[in-house]
Amino acid sequence: IALASEFDDVLLILDDLKARKLANRLNFRFTGTLGVIFKAKQMSLISGIKPLIIKLLSTNFRVADHIVEEILRMSEE
Repeated sequence: IALASEFDDVLLILDDLKARKLANRLNFRFTGTLGVIFKAKQMSLISGIKPLIIKLLSTNFRVADHIVEEILRMSEE
């Protein structure tokens, strides 16, 4: 976040809630890991996101169920 202040038009990739709150207070644009995966599908860089989400959830990656459901709904999976 500190480095981002040195650049214009930055998109931060943040999953940590405290970091997201700070980025929001500082008016930085940000997305999370799931947002990056969703964008990759929109750009046809990957064919599906559900297998990636399942793999992420098998690690210590934490995300609310409703967010996963919304990403899958928006990606029509």
